[in-house]
Amino acid sequence: MRSIPISIQRGLMPLLFAAAAAPRPALADGAQRPDLDSPATIAAGAKRFNQNCVYCHGNAGSGGKGAALQGRHDLTPEYLFQTISNGKTRGSLLMPAWKEAFSEQEIWELGSYILSLRDVGTKK
Repeated sequence: MRSIPISIQRGLMPLLFAAAAAPRPALADGAQRPDLDSPATIAAGAKRFNQNCVYCHGNAGSGGKGAALQGRHDLTPEYLFQTISNGKTRGSLLMPAWKEAFSEQEIWELGSYILSLRDVGTKK
């Protein structure tokens, strides 16, 4: 695996934060969360993850600058929704809030994909 030069990494961070801050419409009041086990929901989340989250969380959530997401049975849909929406600080690391960048539907899709990684990298 090739590493990304520090100069490029520094150049990507402002772009990531700008993408997170771009306004996007949210679901209307009273909207229901999607079926998180639906292959279509998981696929939509995987596509969005690969476009926006892979830089920090690694391919298929394998980890990197951000937390590894594979094999995480402790993550609940609600926790993922809140964390993706509002961001999180862990030591000197900062995950940006994505609620202005993604609709509620898109955040649920991301959570659906992350939940699908529960058994990745674990022995059954």
